[in-house]
Amino acid sequence: MKYLKNSILVILFLLTHSLAGQQAYDVYVFVAEECPISIYMAKPLREAAKTYREVANFYAVFPVATSTAQSAQSFLSKYELTAWEAKLDPRQQLTRRLEATVTPEVVIVDSATRQVYYRGRVSNAYAAPGKMRHGERTNDLRTMLRRLEEGHIPTAPWPAAVGCFITAAKQEG
Repeated sequence: MKYLKNSILVILFLLTHSLAGQQAYDVYVFVAEECPISIYMAKPLREAAKTYREVANFYAVFPVATSTAQSAQSFLSKYELTAWEAKLDPRQQLTRRLEATVTPEVVIVDSATRQVYYRGRVSNAYAAPGKMRHGERTNDLRTMLRRLEEGHIPTAPWPAAVGCFITAAKQEG
């Protein structure tokens, strides 16, 4: 019996310490270097990553076939998105899996289960492409992460992302 208790304690210790550095959520933002709305959303993206870096991993997904590692890093540096890891997706496998359709669009998933908790806009700054809203703006990404951290699961329908359409990549074969 003592052996069993010790074994359970060791297993619990290993589990808690191996998961200690693991973030609860993966946040993907689909961006394009030439999309003005992607560029405009840099500030709310920076704010969200700064506030929630302890609970989430942040990935900037570049779904355009012409994006390169250099152009992606240049975009992240120029707009001070250094907390975001670049992911090139020229064949749009991740884009299709997470059902992103515009840039910028955010998808928050559970790091362990891969359940999608949010798919939508970064903020409410744009009513439509080329049409900025007037007045106070909300950072929807930050709001959703706060709600998740508080134990609330955001329910669909989520506010739709507004931006530049992601052109479908040519499928091989």
